[in-house]
Parts: sequence; C-alpha cells; structure tokens
Amino acid sequence: MLRRTVLPMFDALWECATRVGSAGSPLTVDQRELLALLAAGLKDESIARRLGVHVHTARRRISRMRNELGADTRFQAGVQAADRGWLRPVP
Repeated sequence: MLRRTVLPMFDALWECATRVGSAGSPLTVDQRELLALLAAGLKDESIARRLGVHVHTARRRISRMRNELGADTRFQAGVQAADRGWLRPVP
C-alpha cells in the first residue's frame, strides 16, 4: 500500500528534477570537481595536488563550499550536497 502512494510521488518529483552537471545546476565545474574529491574522502593535501593549487587555497575553497551549504563539518556538507542533489551517483 505504501508503495502505491510513494511511487507516483517519486515519479512526479523525478520528472521535475534537475540533473547534476546540467545547465540548471548551481555548481561551477570547479565546485563539482571539489565536491567529487571531498565525497571521495581525500584529505586537503591530496585535493590540493589534484586541483593543482596550494593546500591553503584548497582549504579556502572547502571552507567556502561548507559555508555555502551551511555545514560545520565535511560530513554535514556531504549530507547537504546529497540532499540538494549535487552529488553524482557512484558508477
């Protein structure tokens, strides 16, 4: 019975959804890359190397992303990003 109620609602929401990385996505290419690296669990130093920036620059970008998401921790940022549909499914 629950399935009959929830499935039509899910289908309706799915039709309205904006794909991550599409023109309607609020993220820049750099933000999507940073978010993917954070979601992969990389440390600041590894993220900096991957992005080709100094570790302080990477930390500033991470801090900016957390502030934008209203998160105090990386975990909270990940939850907020997932809730907003900003994380891509892992293949």
